[in-house]
Amino acid sequence: MNRQWMYGDRRTSEYIKGLHNFLEAAEANKQNGFMHCPCTVCENTKAFSNSKTLHFHLLEKGFMPHYNVWTKHGERGVMMEDNEEEEDDDNYPPPEYGDAAMGEAEDQEEPDDVPDDDLRRVIVDAQRECESEREKLKFDRILENHKKGLYPNCEDGNTKLGTTLELLQWKADNGVSDKGFSSLLKIMKKKLPKDNELPGSTYEAKKVLCPLGLEVQKIHACPNDCILYRGEYEDLNACPVCDALRYKIRRDDPGDVEGERPRKRVPAKVMWYAPIIPRLKRLFRNKEHAKLMRWHKENRKKDGKLRAPADGSQWRKIERTWGDFAGDARNV
Repeated sequence: MNRQWMYGDRRTSEYIKGLHNFLEAAEANKQNGFMHCPCTVCENTKAFSNSKTLHFHLLEKGFMPHYNVWTKHGERGVMMEDNEEEEDDDNYPPPEYGDAAMGEAEDQEEPDDVPDDDLRRVIVDAQRECESEREKLKFDRILENHKKGLYPNCEDGNTKLGTTLELLQWKADNGVSDKGFSSLLKIMKKKLPKDNELPGSTYEAKKVLCPLGLEVQKIHACPNDCILYRGEYEDLNACPVCDALRYKIRRDDPGDVEGERPRKRVPAKVMWYAPIIPRLKRLFRNKEHAKLMRWHKENRKKDGKLRAPADGSQWRKIERTWGDFAGDARNV
């Protein structure tokens, strides 16, 4: 559900067209003859009988933040896209978390023709932490993708892994949807030489990178950003604030069929949480990075001048309050 126009320039034709579509939905879903106004002032707490009032408010003040699902104007939740269920896989962490600290490959032999760069060291470092042969085999495959050229006889240094990582980083930086990114990959794949290694969908691209990701936790969220489904809300199926459904609505949903496994439900929105401790562990595994992480304690010039955050009053307050913690050079 792409409604970025709601928070763009209100003078553009895209905003005007989207606003008219919203007003039509509001008119069609009046409640006792009234329509809630989702402008930044009313925030759906006030209702009016005439859509012209909503039109004026939304042109002048814009939509309230995070009103992506129009629960006060006839919508119940987010609709699923075609084939979306197959692409929602719990086993693949988001590639945005693949920028782990580069580890040193110690006591491990590598073939001479494998490029010796930072990305390879990330893979080797992660492989040494594996606890099972199955995980090690995954990293063997990703090392192979790091060595494999993007297309036959590729001599420009572009590899399957490096290109996939670069494209997924671009996707994250620009907020491109999975569906739009898959369309781009299909176009690019046709333009490249025959038998190229470029993934054909977002799902395939994430699968290429999945072992690189650090530990992440998936937490379901309200599509309007009202709550996270954790703690007291963990077992709810709808947001208690805006009534938006927790899971996406299937098109032509036949419901559960007796004798068949229940179909997987896809959350309307997911927050990816990357715990800080695994990231710090990766940083301290690298000798050069570990040295920089201790710099504020071991190498900082202390001459009474404000040269780094460690020279600030807040840092000194931490040192006074938690002396044992402050005494550890690894207390980043």
